[in-house]
Amino acid sequence: MKIVIEVGDVEYSKLSKQLAFKVVCNMDAILATEDSMLSPTDSTMEEVAVEMGKKLQRIIYSDYNRGGMRIKYD
Repeated sequence: MKIVIEVGDVEYSKLSKQLAFKVVCNMDAILATEDSMLSPTDSTMEEVAVEMGKKLQRIIYSDYNRGGMRIKYD
């Protein structure tokens, strides 16, 4: 299994301070996401996309709460 995820069409709005981008992933990434869902056989691509968004949000929170690059070693 080789999961490939790419980001493109990046836009940043200085007015609203929001970042928008397109995420493209291969079938292995889709299958891995479906396998982690409760009902993978019945899921639509929209549901898979929502689940991927939730995973992105969780990993951002997880990295931030661990300190990310802000960790200072004494």
